[in-house]
Amino acid sequence: MKDSPIRQLLPNRAYTAVEWFRREQKELFARSWTFACMAEDLKEAGDYLCTEVAAHPIILLRDREGKLRAFHNVCRHRLSRLLEGRGTLTRAITCFYHGWSYDLTGALVAVPYERTRFDEVDKSCLGLVPVQIGEWKNLVFVNPDPKAESLEAWLDDLPTRCGPHRPERLVEVADVRYRHRANWKILIENFMDGYHLVPLHGRSIPDGDFSTMKFSSGGRHWSNYRGVKEGRVSGNDLFPMIEGVPGDFGANYHLLFPNLCVFETATTWMTFHAIPIAPGVTDAHVRIRTAPEALDRKTQAPVDESRPLPKAVVHAKGPYSGMRVNLPDLHPLESMSVMLEDIYACEAMQQGLESDVCGIGAMCDLEAPVAFFQQRVLDHLGTL
Repeated sequence: MKDSPIRQLLPNRAYTAVEWFRREQKELFARSWTFACMAEDLKEAGDYLCTEVAAHPIILLRDREGKLRAFHNVCRHRLSRLLEGRGTLTRAITCFYHGWSYDLTGALVAVPYERTRFDEVDKSCLGLVPVQIGEWKNLVFVNPDPKAESLEAWLDDLPTRCGPHRPERLVEVADVRYRHRANWKILIENFMDGYHLVPLHGRSIPDGDFSTMKFSSGGRHWSNYRGVKEGRVSGNDLFPMIEGVPGDFGANYHLLFPNLCVFETATTWMTFHAIPIAPGVTDAHVRIRTAPEALDRKTQAPVDESRPLPKAVVHAKGPYSGMRVNLPDLHPLESMSVMLEDIYACEAMQQGLESDVCGIGAMCDLEAPVAFFQQRVLDHLGTL
């Protein structure tokens, strides 16, 4: 039998070692366009939220003119963090430590005791350090690298492979954050792996025609389209059809390198953001959008607040988030939940990698996207 040319490119330590994790933060995430939030998370002037990319604390906000901006969340005086969480700024960004204040364009506008204690301070040179920010399909991205190419260039031809969905016209119905005891790359590889779909999800994705999968890539990014079985509609029966999307639209899977996945069906548009926490810990933030008519349906499934959240769930909100967390107390492989099945698989693989008893074995053509992704990681990190 002829050996497959597709093989594992990353060593076990890429998923377990602190040194490798730190290197990814410095050489990959600090130089990439990474997903930060949805545009409506910063809907009104003064709205802000804080995030962190590769140890860079960052503020995203909407200024008084409605423009999206991002800054390093660092005061120019003594480098204290300025804000935390999210909220709405009624006036300026004022440092709690010594009171330096910045307007929403980042300009330094006030220094306590400026005339008596700071003889020659030039406020025009001490504004907040900007971070590149861009928006596409209602998704807001940031890039800490001031020399990085534009978001449009980074996306390459990915927009041409996406469905006709207009997420800005859809409504968010579920926002769930899951904790995985697994490396972030395992979550991305699992999303891209076509080989596991029938063995692991054959029952939980009954509409999928996995024989029609078609992989494509452009630049750093990857897509997979698969059809739907005859007489079925891809997606969740709880949701209405999305206007402008054909009823026979199957499912579109996209990786926006390095760590954002988008999943499109005839009834939903979903983001899956793999957020690295530690070498063996990743949060998956899942947000689902659908047609506005869903808010009028009696099929809504909010979280059952009388029950504790499953141990894998960090938070859950939205009128349909209960369908992902109000689950019977079953083994993940019996749950009929795609997410719980995937969490179980990712954590099982992490445990095997940490044992380091051997390397990953033979891979087939349905796992070619995994090797594609690993090569993109290596393109950023250079030689091993």
